[in-house]
Amino acid sequence: MTEALGQFDRLAFVSQRQARAGLGGEHRSRRRSPSTDFVDYRPYQPGDDFRRVDWNVFGRLGTLQVKVTEARESLDIVLILDCSSSMACGQPDKLGFATQLVGALGYVGIARSDAVQIVCLTGAPGSAESGRKARMPDLVRQLSQVAPAGWLDVNAALAASLADAARQPLVVIVSDLLTPDGVAPGLAALLARQTDVVVLHIVSPDEVDPRLAGEVELVDAETNEVLEVGVSLATLAAYQARFTAWLAAREVECHARGVRYARLLTDRPLASVMLDDLRRAAVLR
Repeated sequence: MTEALGQFDRLAFVSQRQARAGLGGEHRSRRRSPSTDFVDYRPYQPGDDFRRVDWNVFGRLGTLQVKVTEARESLDIVLILDCSSSMACGQPDKLGFATQLVGALGYVGIARSDAVQIVCLTGAPGSAESGRKARMPDLVRQLSQVAPAGWLDVNAALAASLADAARQPLVVIVSDLLTPDGVAPGLAALLARQTDVVVLHIVSPDEVDPRLAGEVELVDAETNEVLEVGVSLATLAAYQARFTAWLAAREVECHARGVRYARLLTDRPLASVMLDDLRRAAVLR
C-alpha cells in the first residue's frame, strides 16, 4: 500500500480555520510574516518598513501602500478511527476499508508537513503519531494490525479522544456511527474544544441492500444479542426505508453543528474516495 500512496502527494487537507501548529507547513497562518506569500495591501502607517512599500502602486496612484504577506504553518490533525466490532462487518468489511483510508489521510498530512496523530477508539487509552514519510511503512503496518474492540460507547470515546491532542486541531472521525442515539454528544464534546470536525461515515453496501431471505438469525456484532426474524420483501423494504432515514439523520446531525460530513461506501476504490469523494466534500483539495 505504501507505494500506492504516492498518487496522493498533491492533496492537502482543507481546514475551516487557519493553521496554528507551527511554521513550516503549507497552510495559511494567522500570523503576518515577511515572507513572499502576498495577501493584500494596506495603507502605509508611520513606523512601517519602507522596503515593504509597493512603489509601482505609488507611481500609479500617488498613495503609499504596504504589501501584506503571511506565514505558512502546519495543521494539527487528529484522525480518529472507530474500532468497535460493528466496523468489522460487511463486504468489504468497514474496518479494513477504514484503516486504509486513515493511512492514506495520514500520508496526505505528513506530505504537507502537518502534525498527524491517529487515535484508535478501542475503549482504552492509546494513540500513534507520525511526522515523516519515512515512518509511513510502520504506520501502515500498525493500522493493518488493528483489531475489532467489541462494544464501544462511541460518544464517551469521542469526548475523551483529545486528551493529549493540540488545543484546536482538525479532527477527522472515521466511523460507521452505529450507536442507538446518534453521535451528537460526542460531536458536542469535540466542538467545545473549538475544533474543526469532519465526519467520514463508513457504510457497507450490505447495509444499504442486504441479501437476505427466509428465516434468519441476526447477531449483534458488539453485544452478541440474537434476533430471529423472517425476511420477506416487505421486511426488506421497511428496513431500507428506516436505514435511509437513519443515514439522513446522521448527516443532518453533523450539518446542524457545522461539521463537514461525507458518506463513503466500502466498495469504492481508495483512489476514487481520496481523489473524488473527499475533494467533492471539501475535506481535501
